Amino acid sequence: MSKHKYSSEYLAYIHSPQWKAKSKQCQQLTLNHCVFLPWHKSNHAHHLTYNNLEYEMPVRDIVPLSNFAHEIVHLWFFWNTPVRSVVNWLLRLLMLFCVVFWQVIWVLKQLTKLMH
Repeated sequence: MSKHKYSSEYLAYIHSPQWKAKSKQCQQLTLNHCVFLPWHKSNHAHHLTYNNLEYEMPVRDIVPLSNFAHEIVHLWFFWNTPVRSVVNWLLRLLMLFCVVFWQVIWVLKQLTKLMH
């Protein structure tokens, strides 16, 4: 990961039960799949923006990523250049797609169970 200097307030929040619950809820929207590499399990929620810290909303502010995808997103080229905004919008679109896709899969599984 890139070497960022985070404030003590941010670090306290990111280790708080409030953040852990929000991260878990975000991941559950895609049935714990990474939005960038959907065949990988998501391990945490990634901040697309820090503007709404403590009031994050999935898609707008956070998306579920695997550890490997998180490393890719934090590469210097993506993180510290104008490309970051493009990557963030791509991740938002992927999140919307994944939410719908994995929910449809879940419904189909439930219907299959009912038919047997």
